[in-house]
Amino acid sequence: MKLLLAALLLAQSPPAPAPAPQAFRLAPGDYRWIPFTVRHVPTEVQCSFRVLEGGPTVHVELLPMEEFRRFSRDRDHKTLAVSPDSTKGDFRRIIGEKGQYAVVVKNRAGAGPVKVTLDIATELEPNADVVAKELNSRQRLVVICVSFLLFFAMVGFSGIKLLRALPRRPF
Repeated sequence: MKLLLAALLLAQSPPAPAPAPQAFRLAPGDYRWIPFTVRHVPTEVQCSFRVLEGGPTVHVELLPMEEFRRFSRDRDHKTLAVSPDSTKGDFRRIIGEKGQYAVVVKNRAGAGPVKVTLDIATELEPNADVVAKELNSRQRLVVICVSFLLFFAMVGFSGIKLLRALPRRPF
């Protein structure tokens, strides 16, 4: 009986809290990165940072690994999500393609050194109602082209109907 009572109490106890994120220092222009692999899609990535010491010169980015390689060589790169330079920030992004990714926390060049905490969490099967999905560039182009096509078709149809409704007058 005592064993059953102990098991019930353990089953109803709250889950252990997640460990607090570790703080680290970033020199001016320096960055840290955390690699991870997405094996199941969709996966939601939630990332937040907080500057414990220093100014509002830090931001975080989510990059596919091939774009991280460009970033690490100081080349132009595309990000999936980015926060503005600040003393704290976060983003949420649903990843729809399997592969390797990196979260980068960076201190702006020319700024003072900072002490930062970074917290990253992933969730499989995210709730699509909570996070909006952004269309990729090809899908956006298709939506724009179809919208223009429908608009001009309606304008043309209306113009033809109006021209037919006008009385014909000889000049």
